[in-house]
Amino acid sequence: MPSYLLLLWAVLLPVNSLWAIPISDIPNPRKLNGTWVSDVANILSPETEAQLNQRINRLVAKNGSEIAVVTVPNTSPAITVKSYATELFNNWGIGKRGIDNGVLFLIAVKERRLEIETGRDIAPYISDRQVAQIITDLITPEFKRQNFDRGIINGVEEIAGRIEKINFYPFPFTPIYSSLGIVGIAIAISGGILCTKKIKGWTQKLPTIEPNFQNSVVFQVKIPQLDEFANLEMWLMGSGLVALSISTNAWVLSQEVWTNLFINPFNQFIATLLVNLIIAIAILPIWLGLERVWLKQLAQVFEYPIQRYEVDQVSVLLLRKSYLILVFHLPAIAIAWLLGNTTILLTIPNHLVFSITSLLIALGYQFWEMSLVDHMYLDTRPVKDTFFCQTCRQRTQKLASDMVNQYLKKPELSGVELGNATYDLYYCDRCHPLTNSSNSKKFRNHAYCLPHIQDQSICPRCSYPTVIKVTPKQTRKSKKFPKQGSQEAIGILQCQNCFHEEPVYPYVAPVSSSSYFSDYSSSYESSSSSSSYDSYDYGSSSSSSSDFGGGGSDGGGAGGDW
Repeated sequence: MPSYLLLLWAVLLPVNSLWAIPISDIPNPRKLNGTWVSDVANILSPETEAQLNQRINRLVAKNGSEIAVVTVPNTSPAITVKSYATELFNNWGIGKRGIDNGVLFLIAVKERRLEIETGRDIAPYISDRQVAQIITDLITPEFKRQNFDRGIINGVEEIAGRIEKINFYPFPFTPIYSSLGIVGIAIAISGGILCTKKIKGWTQKLPTIEPNFQNSVVFQVKIPQLDEFANLEMWLMGSGLVALSISTNAWVLSQEVWTNLFINPFNQFIATLLVNLIIAIAILPIWLGLERVWLKQLAQVFEYPIQRYEVDQVSVLLLRKSYLILVFHLPAIAIAWLLGNTTILLTIPNHLVFSITSLLIALGYQFWEMSLVDHMYLDTRPVKDTFFCQTCRQRTQKLASDMVNQYLKKPELSGVELGNATYDLYYCDRCHPLTNSSNSKKFRNHAYCLPHIQDQSICPRCSYPTVIKVTPKQTRKSKKFPKQGSQEAIGILQCQNCFHEEPVYPYVAPVSSSSYFSDYSSSYESSSSSSSYDSYDYGSSSSSSSDFGGGGSDGGGAGGDW
């Protein structure tokens, strides 16, 4: 080796070792002067540094992502430039904490190598292969010509342009979401008021007579479902609550403190799902309050409380109506699956994705709650014993039980004495008041008699509940009943009013009387039963922040030599 080369090596060797700067000694530009470039190797012009700082500030204002540019003479004693870049990245915490949306450009002059280190949440959108392609196509050609200014500007512009297309959580709680919540509250309140007015209007005019029950004295009121007369109002209330759910959901997701819970797209969907579920549970008392108003009005109409539901009935209803949630959740799940495709995600604005998924999920919960309240089980059994006057449409009165017998006919009294029946008499005290001088015939003409008769106690001939079972020896007929096959009659159904008799054979029901009793029972049962934007300001953080945001990296990115 020539002597002058040895002399040069001897001189440069100690200089090179002096150039090795520990990571802790590299000036942090955020703490030093609030900028993004630390040119320790002094290879960039002041104009280039100013241009890079301006470009990175625009990126930070756009979506909070951070880019740091560092040049060093060399990276010894680090094993590799890559390990040096990863350690520096995590030491400074480039990118927002929990979002990890930072990028580090590290230029090691002696090693003639560039490393682009990406944060954890940059990697799903800009792969290591894409970073390597950017280095090969845009940066190293300029570096080989010693044009470091143009090369680093090309790289930062390209990376920043791609990152700008990514909408990281938390997104700003824009005035649109704030206004949506206010409008939703107004719509929900309006729907609730209109629905309450519709309920009161129904009770004031008493709806149509039950079609399967016709009587000249009284009629029964059919209890409709809420959607039969307040469907539009319920939809209005539901729509307002959906808008309120979306606004509340957007506000929760915009809080930076929660970002570590929904960093990646799938976690964002899970967060949206859980937030909407919590909101739906919180809103459920509003729907139950509307139903409480409905039951209160029913209690005023029928003058006694109507039971809301039974535990076993509502459990079945909850399962039966759960399909409404799935109908809206399945498309939302499909959208969440598409979020895993970065190519699709980069072409769809994040606010649009959030709005669609949140809307579908909120609609599923609100429709489920609306349907649950509308089809809530009502115990209508007491309603079957409530009658209204055909003349004045007021609720009739039920005659006291100790006074009923004096207005019954003799065969009816016989049925009561035999224990086969009881009777309730309903009359209108306004149209036909009961007085001491009221005779039984006149009173019965203006009263409705509701019988409660035991099965197989009505005589097919006289139609009174005066049939009892007697032994064959107690028959009033002189001749014996014919055998049924080879079997003798084991009993007699005997009417105590008209003395009509029919035999009872072993294991064989009386044909004529049982069929009549069955017809009567089914007929009776049928008639009875039918009867603000400053939540997160990225722009201010770029100018006033004294440090990086606290992001981290797992070693993603790529490097290249020149």
